Amino acid sequence: MARWGEGDPRWIVEERPDATNVNNWHWVEKDATQWSIQRLKDLLVNQTFENENVKIDFTQLGKIEGEASANNRKGKLIFFYEWTISVDFTAAVIDSAMVYTGTIQIENLSDEFEANEIR
Repeated sequence: MARWGEGDPRWIVEERPDATNVNNWHWVEKDATQWSIQRLKDLLVNQTFENENVKIDFTQLGKIEGEASANNRKGKLIFFYEWTISVDFTAAVIDSAMVYTGTIQIENLSDEFEANEIR
């Protein structure tokens, strides 16, 4: 341990009597759940996918449960999330009067899984 006044000048904490977490160097966690719910709604609801054969409209978010957080550790952003989501849709085959309805369910949308592991 350095003697008083001989420490590394980058160690700003010694100058702070309140020991504030300067520049979020130590672990900081912020709840991002409400922001994430709104963002997922914006990305999924009232979106349309269409090609030469089919048109799919995502009509509403049936269920969204889970949580998300944004973390900062030593200046590095780390995001954690875990969601269960269901999205209702209608689908129509081009040049057909038939309209199909259904629900897409995602049971494990999480930072722990790769895209091909989501079911």
